[in-house]
Amino acid sequence: MKNVAQHIITGTLMFLGLWNTSCSHDTETFDIPDKETALSIGLRLPARSPKATEGYEVGNTYENYIDIENNNYRIYFFTSDNKFIARFEPSGFVVTEGSDYRDYSVLGKAPASLTNHENFKMVVLANWPQYGDDMMKTGETLLADICDAGWGQFDSFSSFELEPKRLIPFYGVHEYDNIEFKPGEATLLPEPVTLLRAMAKVEVILKTDEHFDLSFSEVKIRRYNKKGYCAPKDVFSQEDYDHGGEWNSDYVSDLHLVENSNDTEEKIQNFHFANRWIDTDGNKYEKWIAYLPEYQNIDAGDKYSCIEARLDAQTGEDEPHKVYFARYDESGKTDNNDNAQRFNVTRNNLYRFTITVRDNRLSVNVQEWKYAYDNEYTFD
Repeated sequence: MKNVAQHIITGTLMFLGLWNTSCSHDTETFDIPDKETALSIGLRLPARSPKATEGYEVGNTYENYIDIENNNYRIYFFTSDNKFIARFEPSGFVVTEGSDYRDYSVLGKAPASLTNHENFKMVVLANWPQYGDDMMKTGETLLADICDAGWGQFDSFSSFELEPKRLIPFYGVHEYDNIEFKPGEATLLPEPVTLLRAMAKVEVILKTDEHFDLSFSEVKIRRYNKKGYCAPKDVFSQEDYDHGGEWNSDYVSDLHLVENSNDTEEKIQNFHFANRWIDTDGNKYEKWIAYLPEYQNIDAGDKYSCIEARLDAQTGEDEPHKVYFARYDESGKTDNNDNAQRFNVTRNNLYRFTITVRDNRLSVNVQEWKYAYDNEYTFD
């Protein structure tokens, strides 16, 4: 097998004008700011992804879900040198639905202090466990203060299954230059804000042919971090992480670990069983999933993170099969003791391991996966 690779997951928030927005379904009305005096900003949140390209993959609903209904997001303005200006609080949302998408359009009054800035940054936080609203001080709070804040941390999931109350945190930032605000007109912000997930997704897939009727009785992660940061480390510009779809350089590779280290205590948790299916190739598949905070495997010595997959009892095997976050060779083998072969568990990446049973005998190999696609975002 070739090297196991990482898959990047991405999406965007588009900021556009709303004066001519039309709605086809489920429209919520709200007050329009006084056009004679208001300085307004239109915000559009599309649930459609850009064109898929190699290296990216569409996520499922709750991997893309932003909890707007419960006000679980923040939109901030910062100066070009990363000092807090003000918060943007929308007046309401307009929902537009099509056959394969849902768009959320937002209109709101621009903070008065923003009109003094032609150049500024917009920062988007979503699905954070809490926000430091009382700690945001105009001209004093730095963007780094948000990224490194104690209130900007999240706990790993007690279950690896996502749901409306168990969501992945997001972070995004974008710079805008030479923006002019005019009374009575909605300002168009021309570029999207690319969001980063705070967690990695890990998939373990069992593939068997018609000669075997096997399943995993359990899949576990051994060693993972209890907490993680919602925001990456020192990402203050879109150029720090959004490289225009260049897969090898998107998005961030530097870890942002709580207290700058892995947890010392070894923790073990079961993966979530996702589903089983028979594909068009006639082979049987089953998938197990985990969502993990970042973890440092490189230079971690024997304190590395490892997956253990145990086949069902009918195989007569007592020991679980270990799967490492490491590069595998053509024969499906790796030397996890070689530090250069290891992967860190990095935010906004997917690690997919396929274990195969073939040739009328039981053999466990980790396969390469080849294709991944841009995520769609769902806002609800």
